Amino acid sequence: MPKSWGHRAAFEHFGTTPLNVQWRWSARSPDGEIVVVTLWRDQFKRRDNRLVYESQFDPSGPPDKRPGFRELMDNLVWSRDHCAGRFRVIVAKAKDPNSHPRSIEECFPHKKLIMRLKHLNLETGNFAAEAEKA
Repeated sequence: MPKSWGHRAAFEHFGTTPLNVQWRWSARSPDGEIVVVTLWRDQFKRRDNRLVYESQFDPSGPPDKRPGFRELMDNLVWSRDHCAGRFRVIVAKAKDPNSHPRSIEECFPHKKLIMRLKHLNLETGNFAAEAEKA
């Protein structure tokens, strides 16, 4: 039987500790060498035989004001500037993929997947990342 993970335990697997797991979408290790981002399972796609992720924040709506969003942007900038755009991934399944905001039904730390940031728009929050080859 596969292990059941909580969001906090998934962060801790990568050596990060969420301050508030209720709104935390990302984290950074104390030494700054590891960034971890929670990504929605249904937003991964295959393109040119590569696994890609494109966030789906509404660019026409007001900027997201939730604390987790601001911290996500900070951690993606940190990843870009200090980790060559690389980050580890917690894969999350939404309780209802059509709800806004979404909530996590289940999640797990993907132990092998490392994504590399390809695009980041700090105004809309939209970003794209691509899996590194193993």
